[in-house]
Parts: sequence; C-alpha cells; structure tokens
Amino acid sequence: MSDNAPKVNLKLVIEYDGKKYCGWQSQSASSKSKTIQQTIEESLQVLFPEEMIKLYGAGRTDSGVHAYAQVANFRVLKANFDRLGRERLQKSLNGILPNDIAVKGVNSVNDRFHSRYSAKERVYRYFITYEKKGLYGNKFYFIKPNLNIDIDLAKDFCKLLAGSHSFRSLCRNKEDRHDFLCDVKYAKLRKLNKTDIVFEICASRFLHSMVRGIVGAMLSVSTGKMSIKEFTAKFRKGEKIKIQYVPANALFLMKVKY
Repeated sequence: MSDNAPKVNLKLVIEYDGKKYCGWQSQSASSKSKTIQQTIEESLQVLFPEEMIKLYGAGRTDSGVHAYAQVANFRVLKANFDRLGRERLQKSLNGILPNDIAVKGVNSVNDRFHSRYSAKERVYRYFITYEKKGLYGNKFYFIKPNLNIDIDLAKDFCKLLAGSHSFRSLCRNKEDRHDFLCDVKYAKLRKLNKTDIVFEICASRFLHSMVRGIVGAMLSVSTGKMSIKEFTAKFRKGEKIKIQYVPANALFLMKVKY
C-alpha cells in the first residue's frame, strides 16, 4: 500500500490497575519490565499486524500508579481501521488485553490531536485511610490511627500549591527542560468518611513522583513533623525538602482535560 495512503488518528480512554506494571512508558528493548504502553501496543499489533504501532499517552504514570481515564492516541491506515470499525476494535482489543487493563472508549480525532501535547490539565487523586481494609485496602495508603492529621492545616498546605511554581524540591527529576515549573489549578483535601481521606490535584503537567512527594510533604506538615513555615520557605526557594514519598498503590490518574 502507498506511503501516502490516508491514516486515521485514534484516541483511546484507558483504565488500568498499575500494580503489576513498571509504569506507563515503554522501557528499553533489553528491559524485562512490563509497562502499560508496551502491553497495549503489543495487543494493537495483533489487530494491525502490517503496521508499526506507536502509542502516545497523556501522562507517564509511575510504577504501580493506576488510572481511571488515561488517554492515548495512535495512527493506523484508514482502510485497516474501516475493516474493523470502532466498536469491533474496542471489543477485540479488550479481548486481547489482560484483565487489569480496559479500553473504555475509542474515537477518531483530528490529525493534530496528540494525547500528551494537546492536554491542558491532568487530575490525580491520592487515597488515605486510618482503617485496615480487607477489601480494596491495596488502593489506600494506610496510616496508623494515632498519627493524627490536622485537616485544617492540610488544607492550608494545599492552598500554597495553587499557581505556577517550581516543584524541584518535591520531585525526583534531576533535570527538566521547563525548569520544574508546573501550573497548579487547585489542590484540595476532603474527608470521605470517618476513616478515609482523598487528596486531589489538578495541574498542567506533573513531574516524576511529584504527587507522591506533595502528599508526603502534606502529611509531614499536617501531623506536626514539619512546620508549614519551614515548608513554605524551602518550597519557594526550590530547596530540597526531606520528605517521605508515599507509596504508589493509592495514586490514580483520574482525568485528562483538553
């Protein structure tokens, strides 16, 4: 088929449990680590054996992080897509993928759409609990009941994050082409019930382990391990802050906004 044959740009909305995966992004050919991107690309390759599939994700979720609505796009020849159709593609893809990855939507989009570069904001949530859980406990960060979180202090901490700031002090990136700047639209904390708490943050982009570092800092401040004055001073100066990066199992990419 001619190299000039028309192609279609397809957008996927994906839900996954990241427990068994080394994050979203494909690793080097020599790596034995399985990733979400690689798993979906291999499944798409079964459906489009004549094409070289390259999947672009909206957010490079870290190892162990989950997603309710990750967005990705890829291009295939229109003739090949037309042979399958949107509904059959989604059904067939879900039939090939493992049970911890599900494609919730397939749509054709304009050729300019790029899941990462077209995105305006991403929303993450982190779930915390004081209660040991037999069911779904692996999707919460369990903290001891005697470690009392001052909710009002935690909310004051969240207010400090809003706006455009350098997050050098709260991420694991060694370098960044945008000087670690992220535009945070909001960060908030709310109690779901007597034992469960959810932290939510919406920003233009996120750095490696940034949300986990933020939550770790929030817990340090709200439990009295670090004063909010100390955090504010170091955060604004971009100084390294000694914090615990909370586990990835309770972190979810909830939404990507375009």
